Amino acid sequence: MVALILALWPVVGLAQDPDSGPNPHHEAARLVAAELAMQDASNALDTLAAQPASGLTDTMRHELAVATAEYRFRQAARQEELRVYELAGYASVESAVVPLLPSSVQSPLEAVISALHSLYILAGIDQYYLVNVHFNHVYTDTEPLSALRSYYNEAAQRYGIDPSYLASINFIESNFGRVKDNSSAGAQGPMQFLPSTWTQYGQGGDIHNSHDAILAAARYLVRNGAPYNMRNAIFQYNHDFDYVDSVESFARAYRTDPGWLDRMYYWNTFG
Repeated sequence: MVALILALWPVVGLAQDPDSGPNPHHEAARLVAAELAMQDASNALDTLAAQPASGLTDTMRHELAVATAEYRFRQAARQEELRVYELAGYASVESAVVPLLPSSVQSPLEAVISALHSLYILAGIDQYYLVNVHFNHVYTDTEPLSALRSYYNEAAQRYGIDPSYLASINFIESNFGRVKDNSSAGAQGPMQFLPSTWTQYGQGGDIHNSHDAILAAARYLVRNGAPYNMRNAIFQYNHDFDYVDSVESFARAYRTDPGWLDRMYYWNTFG
């Protein structure tokens, strides 16, 4: 079972009454507030990157300002994750909230909610409102997103797989490499390979190394029909069409707005 599904398993004691879902206008306001907070933090980081520090005192102030802006972005991403899960838990709230949001947010948001629903079905969860967010991974317990992006892009250049699919699988299988445990079937590493499959596609690399695993995943997908038949290739990765639907939906969100990869990199994390 993929790592993200296990992390999503309901904690019934924390669930809300299914007949008393969140207020749509409040949810829309919270989503917009999170979006604005992330944009503000991103703008601050861009400004700081264009203003190199000089001297010890200035450097210390600069580093503190960068750390503060990065923390603000992480916290806003986590707040948005809470709101997304609320919408994913209540179809009536989703249908009421989405039209209240900026058009640029609607499409990737709906894709992410669709991806979550597919994961819920895959996990056998039919009462979506029971699913809770768990901030249980240290955000630094994997490689930086800039490094992961470079691996997705390298795989795309070498094997023709759109980076969004590799990012989606990486998120679902191990929360971008933060889940270190082996699966019940014995799959290992950030892309969850069985050792027997790794011997065919790992090309002598380390199954626990993100770079090696992402390129191996691309080779595996190509062997099974990618990029021309992505659904079949993804199905061979995990023999369930709900898994395929989830991978495709997250990937669609990343392609529609690459910023969703930036924010989802911090989902289920703390620090």
